[in-house]
Amino acid sequence: MRKIFWIAALAAPALLFASGHEAAEGGTDFVPRVVNFLIFAAIVWYFVAEPVKNFFTGRSAQIASRLEEVQNRLKETKKAKEDAEREYEAALKTAEEIIESAKKESQLLAKKLDEQLRTELENLEKLQEEKMEVEKRQMVRKTVREVLEELFRGDAIAMDEKKFVNLIMKKVA
Repeated sequence: MRKIFWIAALAAPALLFASGHEAAEGGTDFVPRVVNFLIFAAIVWYFVAEPVKNFFTGRSAQIASRLEEVQNRLKETKKAKEDAEREYEAALKTAEEIIESAKKESQLLAKKLDEQLRTELENLEKLQEEKMEVEKRQMVRKTVREVLEELFRGDAIAMDEKKFVNLIMKKVA
């Protein structure tokens, strides 16, 4: 039915205006030209309207899908940014905890080293005192030995006690 309509629409101007005597009598051919233009516009509309509609429908759907994709990417980016900020804050807290822990540990180590040094100093002092005592005893023994050797060597046996004490005092001093 449509084909018949279009064939009739195409043939109608030729049949209606076939005489052509109006233009010869001094009239204008405005009405046939308008009809021809309307027929041409209808033919163009018939063949072009659907592809143009499809093109614009597809284009708007494509734009909508790209817009949705961009919005999804924006949401993902915002979420990633928030996650990164949370991780950053957690890392800062962890760093602060590590610093505090290191400070406490260094204080404990300093105390421990201080105690070890004090203990070592006390031990060294005791050792020095013991060493001095041993040296003192050795000196006394040596002095006594020297005095006794001097006494036994010669006529010092006849010495009285005063001379003996003076001799020992000289050696000890």
